[in-house]
Amino acid sequence: MNMNYPEYPYIGFKDENLKTPLTFPPEHQDTQPGMEYLMNPAPLFENPNYVPSGKLNGKVALITGGDSGIGRAVALLFAKEGADIVISYFNENQDANFIKEKIEDLGRSCITLFRS
Repeated sequence: MNMNYPEYPYIGFKDENLKTPLTFPPEHQDTQPGMEYLMNPAPLFENPNYVPSGKLNGKVALITGGDSGIGRAVALLFAKEGADIVISYFNENQDANFIKEKIEDLGRSCITLFRS
């Protein structure tokens, strides 16, 4: 089955990524889960260009681990979509309070539940 596609010669592998220096310092925390407020640079968890469409208006979302990482990003995204948020977390009080304020700034309600 010849479709008359052009054939390209094999050139080799591109290794530019091996020559690029790391731009982030190594991170280490002795306790797990870690505290995001201690990280430098701070992790990105929000796309400022996202345009919500109200898909979750009138809903309530319960998010475990919503204080940091993927949970934080999901909690904020769900709030942008119109949901009220309940976050359960382990011991990251400062991280949980931070995302609670961000959610309430969007006009949504947020309850944080400390779990031990």
